[in-house]
Amino acid sequence: MLVTSLPQFHEYSIYVYLFCDVKNSAELRGKVAELPFALIDASAICSREQLFSAIYKTILENTYNRIRTKSLNSECILSLSPTSNIGEAFRRFGINEHSSNIVCLAIVPKSDAFDSNLALKVVDGEELDFSDENLATRFKIDVIKKVCY
Repeated sequence: MLVTSLPQFHEYSIYVYLFCDVKNSAELRGKVAELPFALIDASAICSREQLFSAIYKTILENTYNRIRTKSLNSECILSLSPTSNIGEAFRRFGINEHSSNIVCLAIVPKSDAFDSNLALKVVDGEELDFSDENLATRFKIDVIKKVCY
């Protein structure tokens, strides 16, 4: 698990988990609206920079009251997408029933309580360090081409 914040937005904590060999993707997809974090298919994420660019955009949009989804976490999925269609963003970057590599992301105001162990409790998979090296072995170039072009 990576816990960090952005220097420009120190009032938010960012929690990022990378899981591989996830066995309960279908169950998680059914609970996606109830969970306090975004579930992103890791096969569509090729670097930390890609995710942190979306996080930065999300917090910036929130600062100016321009978010279009119900939460910062879902807004981050929209920020990953090259389109502005919310449903399309979730289809492209959200998990599906067959996702075996998952990034869990929570953007939480520091004033709010957050159970940092919740992702570890609900995801049935092996946790890895959220690093470019681990992402490089998980992303699929054909998925990137499909979701970004």
